[in-house]
Amino acid sequence: MRNSSINLFLTSSESVLFYKPYFESKGIPWEKVAIKYGLPVVYSDVDVWIPVKSFYLFLNHMATICENEMPIIAGKHAAQIFIDGKWGIIKQGSTFNQVLSSMMENANLFSRQNAYWLERINGSWCCCNRSGMKPSFPGSAVNEWFRLSLLIHICRNWLGNAWYPKSVSVMTSESQGSKYAKILLPNVEVRYGQPSLKLELEGVDDLQPMSNHPLRFRDLGEIEKLSDSYCHLPNFTLEWLASLFGVTSKTLYRYFKDHNTSFNQIKKKSILNKTCLFLSETEYPISEIAYRMGYKDVSNFNRAIKSISGATPAQLRRGLPNITR
Repeated sequence: MRNSSINLFLTSSESVLFYKPYFESKGIPWEKVAIKYGLPVVYSDVDVWIPVKSFYLFLNHMATICENEMPIIAGKHAAQIFIDGKWGIIKQGSTFNQVLSSMMENANLFSRQNAYWLERINGSWCCCNRSGMKPSFPGSAVNEWFRLSLLIHICRNWLGNAWYPKSVSVMTSESQGSKYAKILLPNVEVRYGQPSLKLELEGVDDLQPMSNHPLRFRDLGEIEKLSDSYCHLPNFTLEWLASLFGVTSKTLYRYFKDHNTSFNQIKKKSILNKTCLFLSETEYPISEIAYRMGYKDVSNFNRAIKSISGATPAQLRRGLPNITR
């Protein structure tokens, strides 16, 4: 049975299964370490949910007994599974534009703990990612370079095996990430300690990620699903959403007006719903929920939620049913 709890991690997204082929090819005994952190060592076709923090701690431990190539090779393996259509995100014969569109529209299936999105920066499209875990948490660097390897190898399937991004930004510090960069990005400029991971998609300037399905034919529920996935990102604006559909912000504004709503109403509803999920389904402190919702400052988060709901996150938590406790 699937567990919908927001503080658990789906194995079909990023898990031991992607690292297992590497461990076994190198004869590395990973099972005892997995058991130590409460992770399963036997998997079936049924989705298994595992605690995010336990998985990160497992990766951090394994990094001490593996070569630096571990997350790079695991990411390449995961990319091939994605390319083969086994995640159910893309279909065989999809164009690169369709692949990016599907990743955006199925973000809740692609990963529950990491946000993937597209952003136009200085005239170039970038494939971006932000983990729900802080960069300082053990294992975060390993997992970020796994995700970066995953994205690069997905891109190479459509842009060519020799393709490299012009530049890359990562949340990892240089002391943590330089050893991985030497393997994955030997001649690419890497900016460390950034708010999110950014992969510049040079050569796809005419990209319109969702233009294959015209805005006027989309149900409002599709827009609301996108809002639920991306409301916590600083770049989630009317202008950003319009760029994905290849329309102007005025056109998108009229679309919302025709549906008797507005971008701000949809965004606020998603922010409140997502915050309430964290408050009711996890025991995360308010400071950690604030980070996951895209706020660096807890005070700003408290003010934002109070302006939407009339109550602070702490007050909301006391009044919500709690599933985990």
